[in-house]
Amino acid sequence: MLRSLSRPYRGLPPSVYIQVACSFINNVGGISKLFLPLYLRESYQLPYSQIGTLMAFYGAGMLAGSLKGGSLSDRFDSRALGVLALALSGLCMALLALQIPVWMFMPVLVLSGMADGGFRPINQRLALEPCTPQQRPVAQGMMRVAFNLGVAIAGVTSGFLAAYGYQWVYAANAAGTLLGACWMAWSYSRHREDTRPQARQAGDESALAGPWRDASFLRAIFALVLVTLAFDQMYVTLALFLREHYQLGPQWVGYLFTINGLMVVALQIPVSRRILRWGLARSTQLGVLLTGSSFLWLNAGHGAQWAVLMMVTLTFGELLLSPSYAQLVMHRSEGRLRGSYLGLYNAAWNGRTLVAPALGTALYGQLGGAALWWLCALAACLSVAIQHNALKTMLAPTAETR
Repeated sequence: MLRSLSRPYRGLPPSVYIQVACSFINNVGGISKLFLPLYLRESYQLPYSQIGTLMAFYGAGMLAGSLKGGSLSDRFDSRALGVLALALSGLCMALLALQIPVWMFMPVLVLSGMADGGFRPINQRLALEPCTPQQRPVAQGMMRVAFNLGVAIAGVTSGFLAAYGYQWVYAANAAGTLLGACWMAWSYSRHREDTRPQARQAGDESALAGPWRDASFLRAIFALVLVTLAFDQMYVTLALFLREHYQLGPQWVGYLFTINGLMVVALQIPVSRRILRWGLARSTQLGVLLTGSSFLWLNAGHGAQWAVLMMVTLTFGELLLSPSYAQLVMHRSEGRLRGSYLGLYNAAWNGRTLVAPALGTALYGQLGGAALWWLCALAACLSVAIQHNALKTMLAPTAETR
């Protein structure tokens, strides 16, 4: 039985297993960024406005790192870039554990954001590029399971360490990230899999094409930005709505995110394996609709059951959304500047943290939660309409594998 269950996950390129383990090690070390506002407030007594500014510096660094990390992987060996990004991120976490003066937070958080953002497209490229199109959904699913499992464990350990002092959270995060860098360097030293960019012939315009000149891809990315603005409300305004309108305690936020995490760990790989069978365009559009319209359950009544229905629906959307877009990026970037494509995709996904919290809370304050959930559904419908023809164009050259 075990051999039958493990068959879909065997026979993948070594780089997939290396990156899955690296993602788990990196994330199981801690989720220290979630504790940063508390750390700055309780240990440094900073005003809320200054805390928000420092968090924005990290977000800006992450956005820049996503773009630059992807483009650098088109010119240099992705293995070396990945090790460098993890090492830099670990060193920044170690500095935050040392009670540095306030003025140092800005450069350290910018560097930390650039390292974290730069690692993500490199991590995806190293895991997905060696795979065949049929293997990529499974590899992507394994990556997401490793990420979520690591975060779930880190949520418990980081909360335990925070009780003894926030510096221990950052020390543990630094140890995990540096261990991930060591694992990657050691693993690739034992495998001779070539991850350096392939040499291109002069004058090959198709090979030199980047995402900024690809109108169909840019439309799909714009659609992704719209739906991520809705998706991010689960982290921003959902807790406010549950507290003010459903009179639910803060523990219910934890329960809902536990449901989300368990569903991702249990279902991501089975769903990812079926995406190509269902059709990449169909899976992408359905993921967008489920993600944005899931919040409408909150307008259907009052009580915890509607919040659970919302989270289950949103998680099904997430299970389709992330691997579908990743496969689209890999498909569209074939023979092009793949690193730049992955960088722009990750920048669009990560960039929501700069806009979604402020936009969501402003709309929530002005219009109320019920209207905000309708706007989330409208954003999903607009995303579907915007990328409808773009998906046809991107998937037209080669038929979807079934």
